[in-house]
Amino acid sequence: MQRKWNVYVIREGRSQYIGEVNESREEMARCAALSRFGVGEDEIDAGEAPPRCVAIYPDDDFEVSPAA
Repeated sequence: MQRKWNVYVIREGRSQYIGEVNESREEMARCAALSRFGVGEDEIDAGEAPPRCVAIYPDDDFEVSPAA
């Protein structure tokens, strides 16, 4: 059964909401979050990375939690 998961990036000790994904389990939601919001070093080096407020950068910690 699919459910919605909120995706948060942890920066400077604070949790910042960046979006949501739909998956059945937390492990899969984490994978989906990286797939949807993750930024690679190649994108950063090419200057094509989205702003940090809407993405998960390689040095970021992030978490998912079930949406209410």
